Amino acid sequence: MKILLTHEIFPPEFAGGGEKLALKMVKLLKENGHEVKIVTSGDPKIKDYEGIPTTRLKMNRYLMNLALPTILKEAKDVDIIQTSTGNVCLSSWLASKLLKRPICCHVHHLFGPYWNDVRGSILGRIFQVGENVYLKRSYDALVFQNFTSKNIGLKMKLDEEKMHIIQPGIDWDNYQIKIKKEPFVLFVGNFKMDKPAMNIKGLHYLLEATEKLPDVNFLIAGGGPEIDKIKKYYKKNIIFTGPLVGKTLIELYNRALIFCYPSLTEGFGISLLEAMASGCATISSIDIGQQGIKIEPKNTNQIVNSIKYLINNEKEAKRIGINNRKIAKKFTWKKFIDDYSKLYESLTK
Repeated sequence: MKILLTHEIFPPEFAGGGEKLALKMVKLLKENGHEVKIVTSGDPKIKDYEGIPTTRLKMNRYLMNLALPTILKEAKDVDIIQTSTGNVCLSSWLASKLLKRPICCHVHHLFGPYWNDVRGSILGRIFQVGENVYLKRSYDALVFQNFTSKNIGLKMKLDEEKMHIIQPGIDWDNYQIKIKKEPFVLFVGNFKMDKPAMNIKGLHYLLEATEKLPDVNFLIAGGGPEIDKIKKYYKKNIIFTGPLVGKTLIELYNRALIFCYPSLTEGFGISLLEAMASGCATISSIDIGQQGIKIEPKNTNQIVNSIKYLINNEKEAKRIGINNRKIAKKFTWKKFIDDYSKLYESLTK
């Protein structure tokens, strides 16, 4: 099958997890015998990346919805267009309609009513309207990565028949370290955390909870200027580790009895899956199919009560963690790409 993937930026440029997932997806599609090419922003001199053909437009990523002529040209000989939420999906959708090609839109982030928390009341409303405009086009498929995002989409009255859940995989074996669990609460956040990112991650509500639980220890992994500003005010029962990656982070996951994930919304929730694979009992407002305590966003009292329960019932917390390990093992890259291949086949019949 010939596939055109449109993404506002593509490696070697990275803005976050979306680019990593797009690269992984393209490699897996190629391994499965598909032909894939990319339209993105960037240096036009870069014609391929790791053997992947790329057409790059010398324009700001936020202007990529003006890329219609290039997308039309590149999509003429493909079977399907794969795009994603953001600044290239509208031009990709229009190209699909003009060329009568099926189009699949991958939902990386869906903020819905939480745009106010990210951009403030005025700009937030503008971004929310824009999100409604580009998501309510007649895509042939909308792919969500977690059930929380899908529920936001349902509240936006998106077409449920077009909705699909396809979830990324994990290298599960890397997280199987035999370390004794310790009774502390772990939070892992964006390593370049600015104020809007902190708001969407719900860190403010977790910090409020730490003050109400002075006898519980918390570890917050992540870094950034906003973290540096606030950490001096929280010294008693919180350790700020700074940015952690690789084995050091995995060992921390494996030590933690509890992982708390109070995000308002997430594209997927990779740190939640990593915590599951490491055997953590989870307290989360994001639902990717884990066991554990589900909480409402922006609810400090629920965070406090959930932590109290798991700390006081360590045997139950460990049981949840063991079950989460088993669930996480099912999140494989093979399943991810098989699910996408099946979806493509259904759309191109």
